[in-house]
Amino acid sequence: MNFLLSLNKKYILFFTFLISLLFLILFSFKYYTSNNNINLSNVVLSNADIIEPRFAINSINQKIFVTAKEGNFIDDNKILLKKNVVFKSNNFSIKTDNVMFNRLDQTATSNSKSFFKSKNTKISSEGFDIYDNGNKIKFNGNSIIIIK
Repeated sequence: MNFLLSLNKKYILFFTFLISLLFLILFSFKYYTSNNNINLSNVVLSNADIIEPRFAINSINQKIFVTAKEGNFIDDNKILLKKNVVFKSNNFSIKTDNVMFNRLDQTATSNSKSFFKSKNTKISSEGFDIYDNGNKIKFNGNSIIIIK
């Protein structure tokens, strides 16, 4: 006679239910403990409206790409860019920490320490103004110019 046919169906059903319940409890416990282990001390909240904003200033001669770590909207067109702000084109790059960028006029103004670098020129200044669609840059404050 077949061994499976001799088993009582009630015992098989009870044993299957018991195993299923055990697996359900095990998976629920595993899920619950994994969600409680999230470390909230490493979570950093920022007051920035934009994280890693990217813009471009389009001029006739060149395109200047603007990147930053954070940005806050001042109004519809003005954005305050903060933390590692970089202006980069094929001819030069400018690095600073705080810049007021106007999307409509495609201008930028900074009053923080700035570093300009091109092929043969390096300029360290206390700020700058980019205007005329990126065609003109005026350096403000005490500036050091190194020409090679």
